[in-house]
Amino acid sequence: MTSAQASAAFSKLIAQRDDSDQFPLDRACLLICAVYDSSIEIDRYVAQLDAFAGRAKASAAASDPYSLMGSVLRTLFVTGQFRGNEKSYDEAGNSLLASVIDRRLGIPITLSIVLMEVSRRVGLPLEGVGLPGHFVVRFPDPTSRLYIDPFHGGTILDVSQCVALVERLYRGRLTWRDDYLAPVSHRAIVKRVLLNLKNALSQAKDYPAALSAIQLRMTLDPNDATELRDRGILFARLRRYDRAIEDLEAYLRESPDAGDSQHIRNTVQYLRQERNF
Repeated sequence: MTSAQASAAFSKLIAQRDDSDQFPLDRACLLICAVYDSSIEIDRYVAQLDAFAGRAKASAAASDPYSLMGSVLRTLFVTGQFRGNEKSYDEAGNSLLASVIDRRLGIPITLSIVLMEVSRRVGLPLEGVGLPGHFVVRFPDPTSRLYIDPFHGGTILDVSQCVALVERLYRGRLTWRDDYLAPVSHRAIVKRVLLNLKNALSQAKDYPAALSAIQLRMTLDPNDATELRDRGILFARLRRYDRAIEDLEAYLRESPDAGDSQHIRNTVQYLRQERNF
C-alpha cells in the first residue's frame, strides 16, 4: 500500500461514522503507520492484537470483567512486557501503533490504544480518558471509578490518584476539573495521536513528515484553523513561501482575533519579502 493509498483509506475509514463516531481505532492508527511506511502489513498487526486477546481470554480464571481485565493486564504488561518509553518519550515511533507493537514501547495514548483494542476483543469495551498531559483508560465497571495507567505497567488508579498525577505533571499550574475524567471518542484519540506525531516530527526537523501528520489531522477536522497556521509555518521552513503565505493568510481570516495574530501578520510580511529576493 502506497502512502497515497493509505491516506485515502484513512479518509474513507473515518468517514464511515455512526452516531457515536466510533470507527475502528486499531485500523485507523495502523493506516497512519502505512502513510509513513509502505511495507506495513495492517492485517499482520491486527492478528497480533487478536493473539494477545486470545492468550488473555485463555488464561483468565473466570469470565467476569475483573478476571478478564486482570488477565489482559498480565498478558500485556507482565508477559508481553509493554512499557512506557521514558528514555525517549518524544520519539515519533511512540505515536505509531505498529512500532509500539513491535518494540513493546510507547507513550500513554498508544499504550492505551493497545489495551483498549485487546480488551475489546475479549468483550470489555474500554473508554479512553484524555487527562491533561497524560492518557488513561477507564475500568470496564464505570461504577467503580477506577482507571488504568498503561504507561506505568497497567497500574490501577482511583480518582484521587488521577488528580495527584495531573498535579505532579503541572505543579499547581492547572486547576483540576472533574470533566477531565470524561471519556473521549475515537476521533479525539486519533487527533491526539496525530498531534503527538506532528510535534515529534517537527522537533526532529522532519518537516515533510510533519506535514503528512497535519494533513491527516485536517482530514479529521477540516475546520481546525490551528492546523492551517502550523502547516503554513512548516511550508515556510521548507521555503515554500507561496503555500506558507496562503495558509497563514487563511488562518488570519479564520482567527482574526487570535492571540498570535499580530505575530502571524509579521511573519506573512517577512515571507513576502523573502519570496521576492
